[in-house]
Amino acid sequence: MQQSKFSFHHELGGLEVLHNIDKKTDFGRHNHSGYTLALVDCGAQRFFRSGEQHLAGKNSLILINAEQVHDCRKACEGISSYRSMYPTPELFNSLMDNTKNRAPYFSDAVVYDPVLASQLHGLFDTLDSSASQLEKQSQLVGFLTNLCAATGKLQLAEDQKSIQCRIDLAKSYLLDHLFDDVALSDLASLIHMSHFHFVRAFKAQTGLTPHAFQIQHRLNHAKALLRRGDNISDVANSVGFYDHSHFSRHFKKNMGITPNQYKQAC
Repeated sequence: MQQSKFSFHHELGGLEVLHNIDKKTDFGRHNHSGYTLALVDCGAQRFFRSGEQHLAGKNSLILINAEQVHDCRKACEGISSYRSMYPTPELFNSLMDNTKNRAPYFSDAVVYDPVLASQLHGLFDTLDSSASQLEKQSQLVGFLTNLCAATGKLQLAEDQKSIQCRIDLAKSYLLDHLFDDVALSDLASLIHMSHFHFVRAFKAQTGLTPHAFQIQHRLNHAKALLRRGDNISDVANSVGFYDHSHFSRHFKKNMGITPNQYKQAC
């Protein structure tokens, strides 16, 4: 039977945790402002990341970098479940005392490491318990430290630096005008590309079309408003969705839960 349990941890810098049991609905391609660190408890999951498909079986770790485009679907007969958390780069830096302000990059999409899997399993159990704030924080820092030591790199090698810088400029413009009706011609002209070249380059760099990128970040903003306690219909309107159902459809496709479920958990 399909179940989803979401929790929001104020004492851990707003860490989001999701437990999906036998999820029937596939997640389309999307991204998160935070990392996706998941443990497959049983069955198997198939997902897209870094331009290719990956298969993660029982007791494997799924690692997806912040804002990295991915999808997810069940990949086995019978029950499949996984637990995931979404630490932001800012949370990584604050917990790890990273004075260089650079969160790690995980090059491996799937990691089979019994020690890390056992530690993450224990961390999820602790986060789901009435353990003290100190215990939860200590276990989280311990796991992230070991994960980074085993698999993380400080930064991704920069290829096609000129194009990446131009696409970064377009992304910044979109974020600065997140709720405006931005035209494709404005974005292409900004970085001196044809419409066709811009859309191809943008998707190659981000994994999303400019419109999908805009929708993703509107949803990120909506989550902050929901955590503040704002009315769901008001949130939908304020972040650019034309009605409640349109907003809810995009939100559930992205998060696996409805806006109301998210709001109640926060």
